[in-house]
This record gives sequence, structure tokens and C-alpha cells, in this order.
Amino acid sequence: MEGILIYGGKGGVGKSSISTSTAVYLAHVLNSNQDVSKTSKKVLLVSFDIAHNLSDLFDKQIGNNITQITENLFVIEPDPDLYTENYTGELTQKTRELFKSSKLMSLFPQLEQIVEDSLRSENLPLAMKNALFFQSIIDAENPLEAIGEKQLRYIGLNQNKSIPYNERPILPPFDFMVCDFPPTGNMIALFEVPADPSRSIMKLSLKMLSAFQDSFNKLKSLTKWAKPAAWMAKKVVNQEADPTNPMDAQSQHNLAQEILDLLYEMEKRSERIAALLKGIGSLRLVSIAEKPSFEETKRARELSSPFIAVDAVHVNRLIPQSEKGKTIYLDKILATQEKYRAQLRERFSDIKIWESNFLADEPIGLEGLTRLAKEIYKEDDITDILNPMHRDLMNPERITDIKPIKIDDIRQQWRDA
Repeated sequence: MEGILIYGGKGGVGKSSISTSTAVYLAHVLNSNQDVSKTSKKVLLVSFDIAHNLSDLFDKQIGNNITQITENLFVIEPDPDLYTENYTGELTQKTRELFKSSKLMSLFPQLEQIVEDSLRSENLPLAMKNALFFQSIIDAENPLEAIGEKQLRYIGLNQNKSIPYNERPILPPFDFMVCDFPPTGNMIALFEVPADPSRSIMKLSLKMLSAFQDSFNKLKSLTKWAKPAAWMAKKVVNQEADPTNPMDAQSQHNLAQEILDLLYEMEKRSERIAALLKGIGSLRLVSIAEKPSFEETKRARELSSPFIAVDAVHVNRLIPQSEKGKTIYLDKILATQEKYRAQLRERFSDIKIWESNFLADEPIGLEGLTRLAKEIYKEDDITDILNPMHRDLMNPERITDIKPIKIDDIRQQWRDA
């Protein structure tokens, strides 16, 4: 992948229109002079905002199906629940087996329920679910089959969603990804999610299981005349309920290690996605020339900077100067816009600023979206649109230096503590 363009900012300022028109424009311009002997550039447009409206902008039903719009443009309004279930399915299943196999855990059924509930899709935060899909789609060129993912497929130009999934064409690698992100608070949560709490909960649960087993094994080894309390504990342990899925100690050990290996793969992916955002990610903040949007754009830049380069600001929905003097109402709006337009230019003078006027017609369909893109970018070169600050972009290699976690190490840490 060559670039990830992310559009964020305050809700209602036109992020979807600008991100969508940009994707349409890129898919066309990148391939308009393409040598047929070379591979064409593929663009994927994804809406991560809970209020999806790509279907409205394209005037075409899209939803949770990766849908081909033109030869080189693909779009999706993902249902994060479906991808979360794929992502955590095997992990949840193995964890359930491990807890049910332990005689000890039959004394603490609430722990098993807590872990299982924590990994259910409906109980995970929306930002986490979006991030899991974000990771899945970026990493689609090398899906992690170990965590239950399927090879992603799409609906072709002359197909519809009635085509069975396994008969659809396989998703190609993408050269550019354009993302319509939610408003600032949820956008930052999406950036932060690689350190998601599911893995932390799982690790804690495995540590607790290891510690409980060690502790009760020690109690079992004590003689009844050494400590009456220990003898009572030994009696309780010996009378614990039979597990619903008995498993010998070595099998338990192996299953726990399999869970840790899945967590390890998730961490490698999360590190890779974070590195991708740092290396080839570009955040463009969309604003309008009003105080609330101006203030949020300032905050969004500050909060996003640790995760991704902020390359540009789009000042959207400006009233054309040709309207000045026509009505008192328009003149008041123009005065407000000029005030905050100047403040935006001053505050973000170190990065690229694009400005676009209100259009006479809604930017609907490929023709309307192309018209909006031309209003935004005018005569800008395609390289300036893709990399407005001319940064040195670096697509990182796959992360391989994370140390795998071993269940024996966890046991030893508890003993040492």
C-alpha cells in the first residue's frame, strides 16, 4: 500500500463529501494516463463513521459489502460487529475451552463469564470494532488465518449482493485507502485502539488461572496436621465440582499457549498498523469557517499528532465572494466566514490548506463528486494531493521483533511475585 488518506474533524462539516470526492478523483486521475502494460492503481474508500452515507453520495446501495464503483474504485460501509466476530471468534472459543477444562475454574464461574462477555462483539466499544476492521482491511494482502479471517471478496461492477460470497471475485491489494473517520473523539479512540483491552483481559485471566492453580497445588501438598486452615482448604479443593470438559495438565498447558500465540499475532498486527499510519498515513482535517469547527480542528490536530502526520486542512462550504452585497443575511455569514477563514489560515500556515465553495448542486453520483473534487483541488498536481507536504513516506516491513509470550514465563512471574 502506498498511502492511507484519513479525513476527520467536527461532525457535519462535509467529511464524507470531501473524502468520497477525493477517492473518486484519485481513482480516475491515477489511471487516466496509465500504461496498459502496468498494473492499475486501486483505491478503497471506507466509511468508519457510524452515520454512513456513502450509499447516499453514490446513489447506490453499498452497506457491508465491498462494492466496485468503477474499474479502480471500491467502497464499503462496514458493519464492525461482523468483522469483530471473525477477529475474536477463535480466541473466545479457546478461552471457553480452557476455563471449562479446569476443576479450579468451576469454583469461579463468574470469571469465565466475565472473559467471555468481554470478547463478545456487542460488548466491545464501537471504536475498537472499527479498529479491528481497519486492521483487517489494511492487512488484507496477508490475512491472518489463525484468527479466523476469511479471504475478503467484493461485488463486481455487473454483480449485486445476491451473488454468493464464495462466487465473488477476491479482493485485490489496494494502492491507496481513503477513510471517512468519525468526529474527533471517536477518531482519536480509533487511533489508540491497537492497545485494545481484550488482550489485556485475556492475559490477566491466564495469569489468574496460573496463579490459582499454583496456589491450590501448594495447599494440596500441605499436611492436615501442619496447618488446620490449610487442611480445610485442601478438603474444599478435593471436593470441587467436576469440570464440564475434563483435560489433562499438558493439554491445558498447550491450550493456554495457543491462546497466547493468538494474542501475539494480534499484537504483531496492531504494531504493524500503528507503523503504517506513521509511515504512509496522512490526516486531513475538514473544517468550516465558524468558531466551533475552528476550535475543534485545533484540538484534533493536537490529539492526532502522536499517531499520524496531519498534512492538510480543508476549509469547506465557503460562500462565494460574488454573493457579497446581495442580502444582509449572506453578508453576515460572509463576515463570519472571513474572520475564521483568516484564523484558520494563520493557525495552520505550516501545512496545506484547501478551500472549497458551496456548490450550486449537491455532489451526488460520480459526476457531482468529480465536480466537487475539481472545486477543491483545482489545478493541483496529483502528487500534491497524495502528499501535500512532500514528506518522505515509508511503508514499514512486517513487525517481527515483538517477543512471544510463554505460559511458563507467566507462571514463573507469579511465583517470583
